Amino acid sequence: MGSPRLDTLPHRQIDPTSPHPIVAVSFHWDARTSPEASSAFAWYRRILAPLAQRYKVIGHGHPRRSDLARVYRTLGIEYVRDFDEVCRRADVYVCDNSSTLFEFAATGRPVVVLNAPWYRKDVDHGLRFWDAADVGVNVDDPAATLPAVECALADREEQRERRERALSIVYTYRRAAARRAAEAIREWAA
Repeated sequence: MGSPRLDTLPHRQIDPTSPHPIVAVSFHWDARTSPEASSAFAWYRRILAPLAQRYKVIGHGHPRRSDLARVYRTLGIEYVRDFDEVCRRADVYVCDNSSTLFEFAATGRPVVVLNAPWYRKDVDHGLRFWDAADVGVNVDDPAATLPAVECALADREEQRERRERALSIVYTYRRAAARRAAEAIREWAA
């Protein structure tokens, strides 16, 4: 499976007036279909202030989260609604559960995967849970978030290799997906 969106996701645009690195945090909405579909925000909320004291942090969230803009503002974190803008600005993406984890990682930058105690590790939903969870540095305890961000920012070769293996599970093709789809349709119709 390919994603035409990957061809258009913006890459990091360096602003020389902006502090580096920039850490983006994002949380899913509380879907009730399974524990894994819910947000880990309640588990990680307390780490946001210390994270923002150490780094320039921008906040993002699932469109169904109406509370995050207010929460981020109270912590002095700029809320960035548009994911493309997150991609333009962030050096690392810290997120609990979203396809944006894989999209951001596909731009060649590191991600931190936030796990909550209610995310069952003995239940396999595929991709994020758990086939491709190695797309980034995994965190189970909020106290480990800052070291995980530091580790992700180092983006060592072993980490990049794990990210590439995970992305190869998620996306069969990461470049020219629309062209490949059109070619497949032409071949099928011939």
